Formats: sequence, C-alpha cells, structure tokens
Amino acid sequence: MTTDVSTPDSLLPFTKLVLGVSAVVQLIFGVVGLFLTDLWNGLFWTAPLAPWPYEVARFAFINYLATAIAAAYALYQRRWIGARVYFAFSFPYIVMSVIVALITAVKPGVPAIMWLYVFLSVLYLPAVAYAWIRQSRAS
Repeated sequence: MTTDVSTPDSLLPFTKLVLGVSAVVQLIFGVVGLFLTDLWNGLFWTAPLAPWPYEVARFAFINYLATAIAAAYALYQRRWIGARVYFAFSFPYIVMSVIVALITAVKPGVPAIMWLYVFLSVLYLPAVAYAWIRQSRAS
C-alpha cells in the first residue's frame, strides 16, 4: 500500500475541482455528440446552426472524449505538471471557441444555448487562470 505524499508539485483542491469539472463536461459532450447525435442536434446545437452530420460528429466528438481522458488522467496523476499541459490546451481552445461563437452570432446567428456556453466559458477561463497562478506559486 502506498501513501499519497504531498509534494510541491501536488495539485491544490481548486485545481482538482477545475480538472474534474473539465473532465465531466468533456465526457458529457463527447458521449452525447458521438452516441446520441440526434439529441445533440436537438438540444445542444440547434437552429439556426446546421445539424452535425453523423460522419462529422464521429470525428469531432472523439476529440471531446480524448480531452475528457486527458483531464481525468491529469487528475489521476495529481501533479501540476500534468494539469498544466491540460490547461495549456484547454485555455486557448476555450478562448478561440468564444471568439468563434461571437463571430458566428453575427451570421447565421447562434441558438440561445450557445450564450450559455459562452457564459460558462467566461466562468471557466478565470478559474483556469486562478488555478494556474495558485499552482505556480505553490510549486
């Protein structure tokens, strides 16, 4: 039996929370988009946006599942070095997603649920930045 010894590289509780939420959200999007594409197109991605074709959905949503695995693995490792790599990907990805949502809002427009995604992204980005700053100082 091994014991978990805290090191300067150990994850802080808030960082674990952000990773856990990230993994769950990515998993939900990945599973719904990949296996329940009709539900995705009817609930998560509605008009005026064009529905996801099944072939495109298969390729796109495996990325969500992969990022869920990456976040879960960083959480499993319990080390800042792993979480930092995940955050280095997720932070710019979310920034670019918000920019694309705003551009898309001009034409053809976005469904109301897209504004919820933007709102959640606006909450997520400072959470990642805060976790990054706190972890960097602790390490």
